[in-house]
This record gives sequence, structure tokens and C-alpha cells, in this order.
Amino acid sequence: MSASDVKESSFSLPSNMTVRNITSAHQDLLQFIDQNEATSLVLATDLQADISTVQLLEAARIYASTGGKSVSLAEPATGTLLDTLRRSGFLEGMSREDAQFWLHQEEIQ
Repeated sequence: MSASDVKESSFSLPSNMTVRNITSAHQDLLQFIDQNEATSLVLATDLQADISTVQLLEAARIYASTGGKSVSLAEPATGTLLDTLRRSGFLEGMSREDAQFWLHQEEIQ
């Protein structure tokens, strides 16, 4: 089965994805990834994000890929998530795969 044949299932992340609330999102996300071949993460428009959000999403990508699955963002990172990526230095020297995941771009501009 080719990648284009895999149906992507959507998982809506809660609006508060900070260190105080990340544990339940973590458990729910891993269960969802286990049940689906391809996961599209839907970010809340009023998302509250910090570095733990970036860590969770990166861990989800790694976890999915080890099982031959995929995770993507439904929309490019914006707002507090993009600010967190910027402040943490994550956007500097970003790989092509990272730019595609976080920004839906082939490379960082």
C-alpha cells in the first residue's frame, strides 16, 4: 500500500498543551497513533503551547515512525506554537522533514 492509499485520521489536540496539562494529551495521542496508520494533528486556534508541546509532538513523530506510521500537522504551526519553536531555536538549521512537518514548507525561509 502506497502512502497515498493510507487514510489520515484526525486527532484534535486540547487548547491547553502546556507542561501542567500535557500528560493526558500524551496518553490519548499515543493510543490514537496505535489505532491509526496516519494521524493528522488538529491544533486549537487558541492553543496555549510551551516547550513541552514541542517535545510531545516530536516524540509522537518518532513513536509513529518506529511503527511504520506517520504523524502530521493539519495546519502549519502558528501563534504560541510557532513562537515557542522560534524561542527554543528549533527553527534554526531545520531539516527538510522538520520544515515540512512544522511549517508545511520544503525549507525554512
